[in-house]
Amino acid sequence: MKKLIASALLAATVTGGAVAVAAAAPVAAAGAQATAEAPARPAKHPRLRHALRQAVKTSAEAIGITPKELATELKAGKSIAEVAEAKGVPVSKVTDALVAKGTARIDQAVADGKLTAERAEKAKARLPKLADRIVNHHKGDRAGN
Repeated sequence: MKKLIASALLAATVTGGAVAVAAAAPVAAAGAQATAEAPARPAKHPRLRHALRQAVKTSAEAIGITPKELATELKAGKSIAEVAEAKGVPVSKVTDALVAKGTARIDQAVADGKLTAERAEKAKARLPKLADRIVNHHKGDRAGN
């Protein structure tokens, strides 16, 4: 459990938010024993909130809409993939944009000496799966669902 929380915070720190939003659901599930009826709460940790904003911004740019429009669609219960498909944009374009943004942030962290090359490679290997989770996430989804 501690490793899950630590890895989520590391991802939020390293990526600066581009891909770390997928880690928000496991952290929320680990920190609170929520019932199925409980409303989804925004991330309480500032880095996770930043991660959510950056993922929405990057996804909106890839789709060709404003982040505010995308946020409205997400609050209505749609996933980023559903919004992209409705706008005629391939989902792979959005996923690739998130992976590219995350890769750039990881490379910058290595260049700044904040991350070792070994840890950077491990983080980069996880980016495609995280980006896929972000793009297909629906409001209210919990870890393991």
